[in-house]
Amino acid sequence: MKVHLELFTANICSSCADAKNLLSRAIEDIADDRLTLDYLDVVENLDHAVKSGVLATPALVLNGKLVFCPLPKRGKILQFLKTELNK
Repeated sequence: MKVHLELFTANICSSCADAKNLLSRAIEDIADDRLTLDYLDVVENLDHAVKSGVLATPALVLNGKLVFCPLPKRGKILQFLKTELNK
């Protein structure tokens, strides 16, 4: 299954830089071509964020559906992504 992630962030968010680093490292660790990640500014993509259920940042959307806000620890992210790829 292809897994498309979108990380919604904001310039004023103190946790967003850590979330970007966490996700980029997790994706590097998994190294699967079926996994893609886009970083989206919540203000610039407000309509899309609202449609996806994003109410705060950082928020992680999987295939158009909000899955985490805020993001959990690295281990849970890795487990979650591996599970999604194996569906």
